[in-house]
Amino acid sequence: MRKINHQNYDLVFKEAFSIFNNRSLAFLGIDLPPIHSFLVTEIPEVETTDDMMDLNFRLEDGSILHLEEEMNLSKRDLIRFAHYDLRLYHYYDAPVHTVVLTPADSSSGTKVLDIGSLQYNVLQIVLSDRDGDALLSQMRAALEKGEPVNELELIFLPLMKSRLTKTELLRRTIDLEKELPEKELRNKVRELTLILADKIVDQKILDELWEELRMFKVVKYAEEKGMEKGLEKGIKKGMEKGKKQERETVAKNMLSLGIDDELIIKATGLDQSIIDKLKKSLSLPTQ
Repeated sequence: MRKINHQNYDLVFKEAFSIFNNRSLAFLGIDLPPIHSFLVTEIPEVETTDDMMDLNFRLEDGSILHLEEEMNLSKRDLIRFAHYDLRLYHYYDAPVHTVVLTPADSSSGTKVLDIGSLQYNVLQIVLSDRDGDALLSQMRAALEKGEPVNELELIFLPLMKSRLTKTELLRRTIDLEKELPEKELRNKVRELTLILADKIVDQKILDELWEELRMFKVVKYAEEKGMEKGLEKGIKKGMEKGKKQERETVAKNMLSLGIDDELIIKATGLDQSIIDKLKKSLSLPTQ
């Protein structure tokens, strides 16, 4: 089972930073200066914990945006955020703006913490007023016409209101992101979308989507280079060793991409009978 740890967050957000650079936060309705640079999520201090901040940015006026995602905002969350923000202020000596994104089907929760001498509050954005279905249709129509779209809206789309389940909305968003014209931007957007969906979608579904993305990147690279051996080697290196179920998930993704049985068998170690069963489950013809 895939774990989204501190290093995964940092690597993905740093890779995806170009999406946010010099872009306004107006798409979320946040009245703050544009983002200037990405900041690390972990700040060294004498006492460390396993807690981490979701995402930090330096804004153009020198202040800091601390962005969090929470299903339900509680008093305990505010205490944790206040601790983070004091660390941020101590480390960078700059004002901190904390914004909490809450999925559409969650509660508004507590936004103010008053403990006498210290009063602390956050800006919470509950995405219940964002119509994910309408946005999905608009984005699809724009891409079909070759028109530009706001990639940031795609990233946050799975958190919005929808008649679909969170899983189905995420899958449709990922499928739509495959149509983005710029290859590098396409991969970054999909990665960040999966990271933000970590708290709202079943882990098994996320594992499958991450595996599909990894296989997609390997396959596209091999297609560009025209190297079948390179594809086989890349898949073996990228695939985690272990459970048969994990290898079958990889095989399913490869079958969906139209990769030959022989190459799948070499890459996963599964035999032809298993490959045929997987094909039947995907309604694909067997040999």
